[in-house]
Amino acid sequence: NSGPTTSRYPGGLRRDKATRIGDRLIIDFEKMSCCPWETAGLTPGCEDHVPEELQERGITSAMWQEWCSKLSQIQRSKAPSNVGCCCLFCFPGFIAQCILCALFSPTSEHHPCDCLPCFYGDWFHALKKWQRHVNYELNKRDMHMMLKTYKPFQKAPASLNKNSRGAGKDENYEMSMWVIALTVEESNKLRLESWDHGVNDGCTSGIGRIL
Repeated sequence: NSGPTTSRYPGGLRRDKATRIGDRLIIDFEKMSCCPWETAGLTPGCEDHVPEELQERGITSAMWQEWCSKLSQIQRSKAPSNVGCCCLFCFPGFIAQCILCALFSPTSEHHPCDCLPCFYGDWFHALKKWQRHVNYELNKRDMHMMLKTYKPFQKAPASLNKNSRGAGKDENYEMSMWVIALTVEESNKLRLESWDHGVNDGCTSGIGRIL
């Protein structure tokens, strides 16, 4: 395997699954799968091509592959699924269980028991560490990144797969993106922004969320 190659097809079309909007790169990131045996995350093939904007600043093929591989590993081993969340909050106690979980269960917070299947704190903690690791290299090159979530999904920036990801989804669907700021000014703006664009999870179950 010779590693990632040029991020554009002849004629200028991008291979890297990224969309540039101003001084930001927007990359699709599906944070949750439908079923526990499925894996969500980056668009397949994203890891094969370093965006040329990053290549020009010294991000190597090995670094890009390592970042994408680590993120995929986190998704495979720790990410929740829609079915899993429904079972956790609704079965077997249905409405009563849903209310109790929302009010009293720190399902998203990092704590000693977050590795249990009924908690997601280890997932959020791993994503937070991953972002710090990536930003360590990006910040040295005057760039910055953040994972963001938009609800309703129509508010999300126009990524490569936004339309296909949103097809058939209702207003409860949360669309996540990997956003990379490419300049000092844009990086400073991004640092001041929240990951949360409309989620507004004010329940106890939302404490600790970063996506």
